[in-house]
Amino acid sequence: MIFLSAQTTRSLLDWPAVLGVIVNAYKAELPASATPRRAIAQIDGTWLRCMPAITPSGRYLGTKQIVRSRGKVTYLITLFDQRDASLAYMLDGLEITRIRTAATTVAAMLFLGSNNDIRVGILGSGLEAQTHLEALGATCSVASVNIFSPNEDRRAAFARRAQDEFKVAARAVESSAAAVAGATHVIAAARSRDEAPILNKSMLGPDVLVVSIGSTVPSQREIDIDVIENGQVIVADEPEELTEGTGDMIEASKAGVSFADKLFSLRKLVRGEIPQRFLARPSLRLFKSLGSALQDLVFAEWLVDRAKAKGVGTDVPISLIEKSSLQASKPSAGSGMNGKL
Repeated sequence: MIFLSAQTTRSLLDWPAVLGVIVNAYKAELPASATPRRAIAQIDGTWLRCMPAITPSGRYLGTKQIVRSRGKVTYLITLFDQRDASLAYMLDGLEITRIRTAATTVAAMLFLGSNNDIRVGILGSGLEAQTHLEALGATCSVASVNIFSPNEDRRAAFARRAQDEFKVAARAVESSAAAVAGATHVIAAARSRDEAPILNKSMLGPDVLVVSIGSTVPSQREIDIDVIENGQVIVADEPEELTEGTGDMIEASKAGVSFADKLFSLRKLVRGEIPQRFLARPSLRLFKSLGSALQDLVFAEWLVDRAKAKGVGTDVPISLIEKSSLQASKPSAGSGMNGKL
């Protein structure tokens, strides 16, 4: 079994290649049963989230597991070989999660809008916000970036990093409205501390693409109901879970806002199956991201291939016992174990 660390993942990163991996995964024929809903075990603030999937290549299947306990969160991805059910790889999932989220967002952006001379408004200054800008800068022509988050020092530091590392004209601003004014693309990656919406329709221009990644469970809010109501099209990587499991959509439903007829899957978007009237411009277009094990596992599959080609990764001398092997050596009924395993 081979282990890949977060540092190895970062060293192997190639943004255009990862975008291609994500797009190809959503173009592939794959039954819904290959990517079932996530399962969550929870007691108060301690929880385990498990997300299984089978990759379209037919080579691997596995899970992404996220654990939160005592304020700390860790991620683990497993890949099992479909040929013999062996555990082939384990990967630290933190970098994978950040990268695949940003890659999926940018992939959706490319299908929903232009990738030339875009003007970006970013709400948030954390790792997700910064990774999204990194992905945009590596794959699109970014004309300017305005950044707002409540912490003045953090948004200023983010703007400096955007200029120094990502080579993007960026500035820190003092409000959400200032960040999104005149933007062609808005990335909301900083839900408010009190779970009040941080983005509403009055802040936005007539032709804008809004990406929301900060509301992924029922208790979280990020965009106001009027953004959902006025959106011409809403695309989500997991539409069913989005409708039932995120605070933004739950509150919109409670307010009587109907959006089912304009909600489409990312799969339909990349396969060109959304009627053109929903994509016509100028318009307010919305991409809501929850994340999916499909994204995690196809990216992980690409990583292990790249790691193998470069000879990196840690060989861990462990393996799992197969059930057939246990049955072959099953003790007899008189062995003192009553023939049970």
